[in-house]
Amino acid sequence: MHILFILKDFKPDGGLERVQQRLAGQFLKDGQRVTYFVMNGDTPDDEGAATLNGGGNGMVGLFRSIVLLRRIIRRERVTHLIAAKEQANLCTWFATLGNPCKVIYTRHAALDCSEQCIRPATLRLLYALYLCGNGRVVTVSKSLRQSLSELVPWGRERIRYCPNAVVTEQLLSAAQTPMLTGLPAEFWLAVGRLVEPKGFHVLLDAYAMALRSAALPELVITGDGPQLAALNAQASRLGIEDRVHFTGFLDNPYPLIRHARLLILSSFHEGLPTVLVEALALGTPVLACDCESGPRELLDNGRLGALVKVNDVAALAEGMLRSVTAQDLAAPSGQIATDAVRQYTSQSAAQAYYQVWNQ
Repeated sequence: MHILFILKDFKPDGGLERVQQRLAGQFLKDGQRVTYFVMNGDTPDDEGAATLNGGGNGMVGLFRSIVLLRRIIRRERVTHLIAAKEQANLCTWFATLGNPCKVIYTRHAALDCSEQCIRPATLRLLYALYLCGNGRVVTVSKSLRQSLSELVPWGRERIRYCPNAVVTEQLLSAAQTPMLTGLPAEFWLAVGRLVEPKGFHVLLDAYAMALRSAALPELVITGDGPQLAALNAQASRLGIEDRVHFTGFLDNPYPLIRHARLLILSSFHEGLPTVLVEALALGTPVLACDCESGPRELLDNGRLGALVKVNDVAALAEGMLRSVTAQDLAAPSGQIATDAVRQYTSQSAAQAYYQVWNQ
């Protein structure tokens, strides 16, 4: 089996990229041949997996990538493909026309994801196109599968859910390494790319509001992105700059997740927020905004962590205050935690993809 991952780009701080690498790593452990095809030429650092460059960015780059990918599939005798993000999905559809290899098109983001700027009508057209071939569509959460099935109801039987590969031995080992110096002994944590849909501006407003009512642990925000300067300015404007720490992007945020008193997810929308799975695996309590897909499913309707209204400063602040004293916001432990994250191990994720290919 030669498995080819098709990606539009490869951002080191991207959650999608991390789960694809973990899935690829499991395929390699299973004895499969694994290759990356990255359309814009980024290079993943994966031992054991080759990387082939695409045709670049833009429409010209897309056309070049289609031609290159068709050649690579024949030359490298690729048997199975996994595409991620819409440009990669579209490139893969054209490149595999008339080819018998088995294709999976994946959807990692919520259907209302403003970062992608794709209208529902365009999404419906794209997924109708993907489902016209012999491939399958995979979503990373059950609720996202339901939403996509409603968008393209006639293709429901060929839309499948496969869990993300999140929990690995490497993650658990990385979490045991020394923590970043210069941080407070007790802290709350938020992790993610600093972009508007992640809701970090709402998080800062809510934290400032909650501080007026109670003494709280300091807040650590890990990640990088275009909103960094604006968020720093917001913290100063709110008078909380001495209690908020921006670490920037970290290759290994897992010691911070393990030691955090609380992990907070303030996103407006998610496909499947892997940081919540990581927190559950590392025994960290979570407080999450109840966006359309992902958090409620992961947290079993609030049984495994607290849920609050999305994009609501007062609701998030109230959730923070409850976390200071409420016993029900303690992290699930023992068998409950083990059962909660079992499906998100790299082994379980790989088996789910094998099953989709074998259907």
